[in-house]
Amino acid sequence: MKKTRAASIFSLSLLVTALNASAQNEPKGNRKDNRDSLWSISLEDVTVTSNGLNSKIKNLSSTVNIVNSKQIKDLGIQSVGDAIRLIPGANYQDEDGRGLKPGIGLRGLDPSRNGYVVVLVDGKIPLGQSYGQLGAYYMLPIASIERIEVIKGASPVLYGAGSIGGVINLITKKGYGKPNVEGSVEAGSYGYLNASASAFGDNGKFNYYINYNRRQGDGFRSTRSAFGTNDVTFRIGTKLDNKDEFTFSGNVYTEDAETPGGLSEQQYKDNYKQSVNPFDQFYANRYSASAVYKKSIDSLNTISLSVFANYFKRNWWYDTNRDKKSILGDLRDIFTGGTVLEYNRNNKLFNLKNSLIVGVKYLGDQTNSIKVLGADPLQHVGKTTYSVTIPTNVFEGYIQDEIHFSDKFSFTPGLRYTAINYGQNNYMTAQKLSTKTDVLIYSFGFLYKPIERFRVYSTVSKGYNPPVLYAALDPGTVANGNNLGAETSTNYEVGIRTTPVNWMDISMSGYVLDFDHKLIEESGRFTNAGKALHQGLELELNVFPLKGLRVYVTGALQKATFNEGPNKGNLLPYAPKQLFTAGMQYERSIGIGTMGVNIYNTFTGRQYNDALNTEQPSPDGSNGAIPSYNLLNLAVNYKWSHWGVSATVNNMLNEKYFTHRYDFWGGKFPGAPTTVNIGLNYRLHP
Repeated sequence: MKKTRAASIFSLSLLVTALNASAQNEPKGNRKDNRDSLWSISLEDVTVTSNGLNSKIKNLSSTVNIVNSKQIKDLGIQSVGDAIRLIPGANYQDEDGRGLKPGIGLRGLDPSRNGYVVVLVDGKIPLGQSYGQLGAYYMLPIASIERIEVIKGASPVLYGAGSIGGVINLITKKGYGKPNVEGSVEAGSYGYLNASASAFGDNGKFNYYINYNRRQGDGFRSTRSAFGTNDVTFRIGTKLDNKDEFTFSGNVYTEDAETPGGLSEQQYKDNYKQSVNPFDQFYANRYSASAVYKKSIDSLNTISLSVFANYFKRNWWYDTNRDKKSILGDLRDIFTGGTVLEYNRNNKLFNLKNSLIVGVKYLGDQTNSIKVLGADPLQHVGKTTYSVTIPTNVFEGYIQDEIHFSDKFSFTPGLRYTAINYGQNNYMTAQKLSTKTDVLIYSFGFLYKPIERFRVYSTVSKGYNPPVLYAALDPGTVANGNNLGAETSTNYEVGIRTTPVNWMDISMSGYVLDFDHKLIEESGRFTNAGKALHQGLELELNVFPLKGLRVYVTGALQKATFNEGPNKGNLLPYAPKQLFTAGMQYERSIGIGTMGVNIYNTFTGRQYNDALNTEQPSPDGSNGAIPSYNLLNLAVNYKWSHWGVSATVNNMLNEKYFTHRYDFWGGKFPGAPTTVNIGLNYRLHP
């Protein structure tokens, strides 16, 4: 392992030297800048806004990747999951081919239901529950998102448990300018409709943004895949004076969706668009609210208080035996709330410029889970067979300081303490269970800037991820004295950011996640897997060879393996060795407007769904290899004055593929075939 780390760091060092020399030796007369205002998505001017960082990406001692609003529009992206494909080292697992329940994994971690990644809204507000269930079932509509920030490296200290691979920060749109309205509608294959309407504005003291989004469709599965969602998101902000700001945000979401489930090997071969689950139905309602107060004490000191809460109700009815004779209702009510108090100070310490972040955090939730067995699959009533309440309470404190020893070198140490208490009350058996855990983790970051065009950074951090609540409190573990325990890791990262010439941006990082104790989930069951090792190289490259033309590549070469036990050397479940996206984007003025064309391909390498890395598929489709697949996509748009039209073609080559296997849900989950969408949008004030 030491040789591997040394080799990775040595390789990066050679690249650093070469790029440094290129930047210094290139004659100024040969340099040209082909990126105009239409194409400049350089990291130079992007500021990360999460957890008090408020720093330009180029100056952070961690890997940061951005998907901005221009990319989202130009690529015709329909969901957050599709946008995540553009992030190096991100594995997107679309549960049912409709983008309703995205699974995202970073750096070789399991993407299933976002169980190993923290998803935040505007840097503070968790999208899912507390550490009981990091994120599942819901994702903000892409229409209300300004950009997506993915922060890796030192993320465990600022964002806590579950962020070993990184954190996904959804920056929502805010009101700006004079009062304005905009709307868009897209229609396409399989009865698809995606319609949004927004109103926003800012008069200097008061700003507002409200968006309504409706998505619906029949789904590509020939039966039982119709869906409909409604999402209302709003944000109201005010500047009480030149030192005090207050923001209130909220969200209302409803979903009514047929869930087509999985297929056996023969069913998939006969017709991968079919569904064999004629009675499965998913209903959801979500209500959330948050308030943020920020006070600038003086030019050096600020304090902020965030308070948030959400209620999520989800009723899932399905034929658990696939025998069409009975139906099971899995009913959950989830209450989540918390608060974050944070202090930021920018001053000089021992005559050195520094930026301090200190925060305390409380997260709590309660899951009420009921299972109902019904004899008639057409009636959502029956006998209660399971009734459990699970409360979770999390208390945390963190501190991080960015210290600048000079204009060229900075050092960023950090600490975080976390204490988690789980409880469970089983009303059917009158059994009560509880367990708790706590941990102190750290991170150290370094950034060196020998010249303005080039930066090298490195981080070392301790990672921590507790088991989700239903694994932590499984009666077969806690009651028998076999506590699963939490995942712990030591993480190493080294990376570069450079603009060696005016027409090129390069970001590259190498990492090692060394797990002392790893938990894995196979077909819904958690087990202790001992030591594991994640290693990888990540790349983000933008080249501007001609004015209006961008060629880009993002991706990762990675290897996540068991490091001890009978499966030593095998790949971890859902950890492909290769993840790449490559494309070309061209834009030019034509007539009264601007035409944009974007073609890009995403590649996901071979995966396995079990620790044995089983190659041969089982007849029921629940086990076996998951072959690699390519998705070639095309997006075309034309914008003029107040209007815009667009067309997207996804999976142009109509590749037949599937993303995962799950025995409980019936086997293989197929991906969507070729789909075509046509869109129209309008803005009152361009």
